[in-house]
Amino acid sequence: MFANAQKPALITRVVDGDTYDLFYNSKTMRVRIAHVDAPELKQHFGSTCVLQVKQLLYRRIVIFDSLGKDLYGRVVGNLLLNGKRVDSLLVRSGMAWYNPAYGEDPILAGCMLQAVNEGIGLWACGVERVCPPWLYRNYNYQNRLRYCNGCSVVQQSTFKN
Repeated sequence: MFANAQKPALITRVVDGDTYDLFYNSKTMRVRIAHVDAPELKQHFGSTCVLQVKQLLYRRIVIFDSLGKDLYGRVVGNLLLNGKRVDSLLVRSGMAWYNPAYGEDPILAGCMLQAVNEGIGLWACGVERVCPPWLYRNYNYQNRLRYCNGCSVVQQSTFKN
């Protein structure tokens, strides 16, 4: 983690749970956090996730490094807030999934296991009621209704260290 140059930047917008606009070097760039996937805005827990991530990150200075760009032209990278990994904060607090398809990370795997076991954030209704965003994006409307309707519990999450 943080093999490239570490750059301080200001978070000027939380686009969704894992994508942010950063002001760096007199420019705004869109950055997506590597190795995690947060609920889509229209998905169960998506809007709650965005509100809670805004409380954590909006108008804060972070340290980032770039790992390259994704298919949508966003910078993919890692972020640190006060010396803590933002990806770990999100996953441990039940705001996002660790997705091993993006790369192996035993720390994130452990964070997700803890969040699941404690029923934190999107895991409040248990594993069987959670629809990962990579499936949600590929489902048609009927399958989203069938498999991705979540639950009625809206749990306020606190960011764990």
